[in-house]
Amino acid sequence: MVAHSPASPTTPAEDSAPPQRAPGGVEGVQPHERAFRNLSLVLFVAMHLALAFVLLYPPTWSLVALAVASYVLRMWAITVGFHRYLAHRSFRTSRAFQFILALLGTAAMQNGPLWWVSWHRRHHRHADGPEDPHSPIVRGFWHAHIGWVFDGTHDATSLSTVKDLARFPELRFLDAFKWLPLIAYASGCYAIAGLGGVVWGFVVSTIALDHATFLVNSLAHLRGSVRHRTNAHARNNPFIAFLTLGEGWHNNHHRHEASARHGLVWWEVDLSYWTIRLLALMHVVWDVREPPASALAIDDGFTGNE
Repeated sequence: MVAHSPASPTTPAEDSAPPQRAPGGVEGVQPHERAFRNLSLVLFVAMHLALAFVLLYPPTWSLVALAVASYVLRMWAITVGFHRYLAHRSFRTSRAFQFILALLGTAAMQNGPLWWVSWHRRHHRHADGPEDPHSPIVRGFWHAHIGWVFDGTHDATSLSTVKDLARFPELRFLDAFKWLPLIAYASGCYAIAGLGGVVWGFVVSTIALDHATFLVNSLAHLRGSVRHRTNAHARNNPFIAFLTLGEGWHNNHHRHEASARHGLVWWEVDLSYWTIRLLALMHVVWDVREPPASALAIDDGFTGNE
């Protein structure tokens, strides 16, 4: 089945409520959440430093193939799983496949699914405004790219925006034990190709896919073309779309948030969308939400760069 997304941006009804956080600590953040943030910062820096191990394990065809496959698999889990499914509910699927998407996405080292979705929905609600957690317009490129994650004000999951997801104990488990998929994924890379597999299949691919994803928050709100008038400075950026399997058609997305399709014309390649259509043919997903027919043309009578 195909469902059309509304012309106006939509997110779940819970997103209109103020964020709920557990009491205690700075900004309502619990001590263990601050500890996880500090540990995450150490790991993030250590992963960048670990890139130096490519000198000890130089690239081979098999190691590069492992890195590329690892990048594509987990980037797909972020774009299709975390973003289009969990955050925007652009299609429906079984509870089992929902867990698979969430598990693979958590292995991308971008925190747990509830945390990721809660702050993404808040971004759409306040896009490029003072309460947007990662607007380069408000706080600059580097804060939007990575600084917001470690600035101490975004540690807690905004539970009021993910009531539809928090009812699943398996998703709450992944959010609480987000390190387990990382350890399991790195172990799988080791089983495939030893330490070289960890360096290329886990370290190199993780740093590459994370920074590519972060470009959607930062560069895709600064550089690119504008087709639709929206409440944000989102751009369509083909370079970012290439890196992120279609997420770079960001102006389109901010105009039709609930749509599973971000590339709206033939040359806006959106591999994530086409895999969703393939899964629909296989009856793994259904009720795929499409933009209205009018969106497949230049919308709002507007085109150009801003």
